[in-house]
Amino acid sequence: MQLLPSTARRMAAKSKVRYAQGRLTDPDYNIRLGTVYFAGLQKQFGTIEAALAAYNAGEDRVISWTAGPPYRETAEFVDSIPFTETRQYVEIIARNAEIYRRLYSEKLGEKNEPSGGKSASRKRHGR
Repeated sequence: MQLLPSTARRMAAKSKVRYAQGRLTDPDYNIRLGTVYFAGLQKQFGTIEAALAAYNAGEDRVISWTAGPPYRETAEFVDSIPFTETRQYVEIIARNAEIYRRLYSEKLGEKNEPSGGKSASRKRHGR
């Protein structure tokens, strides 16, 4: 995961671990801080797609993109992202997550069915 040093410092304090910029390239340390950050984004924005957009483009941008009436479906929110790079990032991560869910469910011997019959990009966007 990629974190700005200032964000990593905040996440280290929140996790009650010592911040060390040199450790940001250590996978265990980086993933620990990154997952704390991403969990906070999910809680703040309500959907994985909005959290991914905030992770990629910044929290302030997602706040401004979701300031109006709520989207009927998350797919509407994703389609409305004005930055092509961020929109494609969210779409690719959501697609790959579904692929991994299917692959790992097959390896674990579970049925190969989409979660609840809806893809992650079809869930309602809540603020």
